[in-house]
Amino acid sequence: MKSPEVSVIIPAYHSQDTIAFCLQTLRAQTYRDFETIVVDSSPDARSEEIVRSGFPEVLFIRSPKRLLPHAARNKGAAQARGSLFVFTDPDVSFDSRWLEALVRSHRGSGGPISGAIDCLGSRWLDGGVHLCKFSKWLPGGSPRLIDCAPTANLLVTRAVYEAIGGFRDEEFLGDLIFSWEARRRGERLQFEPAAVVFHEHRHRVGSFLRERFERGILFAGVRMRWLGSRRRTALFYLAVSVLPIRYPRILALVAGHAWRAGWRRRYLSTFPLFAAGHAASLAGESLGYLRFLFDRRTAERASATAFAPHPAPDVSRTPP
Repeated sequence: MKSPEVSVIIPAYHSQDTIAFCLQTLRAQTYRDFETIVVDSSPDARSEEIVRSGFPEVLFIRSPKRLLPHAARNKGAAQARGSLFVFTDPDVSFDSRWLEALVRSHRGSGGPISGAIDCLGSRWLDGGVHLCKFSKWLPGGSPRLIDCAPTANLLVTRAVYEAIGGFRDEEFLGDLIFSWEARRRGERLQFEPAAVVFHEHRHRVGSFLRERFERGILFAGVRMRWLGSRRRTALFYLAVSVLPIRYPRILALVAGHAWRAGWRRRYLSTFPLFAAGHAASLAGESLGYLRFLFDRRTAERASATAFAPHPAPDVSRTPP
């Protein structure tokens, strides 16, 4: 049996409310030379029943134990037959030409492709959450280089994936680390605005702000380990996070992304929400740097698990 060119890999956990629409829009792709792999670690069989009954073409893998998203992606990649891996999420849907645009862009550049992430909902809350988390990847503009590729919409060759060693199973920010590793190896991450997925947001204001705060703490830890766990580095990032240096720059960058994507009205109307989200992220980061500076056990763990003593790419804000 001939192997497909593309393997689309989707982690699932309590995804029964979104997985059917995700797979329906994937089934409608204009590009056809692909397989779909769903790796589910839910404690119940609801997602499995939906996939097995409605989408028999999908390779469904059930994990008996809970897998973090990047561990599930690695498990799917281990079963994939394609030469190109495309990673996405169970709470997105796809433009019908999504895969076609991703593959075409890869053939033109030869490197990893980060696709566009649009917002599925039209509520005020949807727009504010999306601008906080994904403004950099809004559709719009021309193809360009980018510093980070979220796994909601990422194409990478099998060769690059294997050279990096896949995603770090235990990390919620494994796509950020993967992007840094790819760039350190000389890969150019290309953004393709025509390869569009639509992300569904199910947050309330409180859960959104808590997530941003917690991701900020995680990001501080990842950054410190990547940069070699130096105290002066922690002091520097603590200072620029607490002082009014990074925050206004982030809001200006979001404005530029929104203007390019035609989101001017949404930027203005949802400003209080996404501004609060970025403030929560920076507060979490600051706490993470303080923990590194004043908690010996945190510093020792960071030193023991440091990734590499190399400068990280310039990431202006906490990734999604």
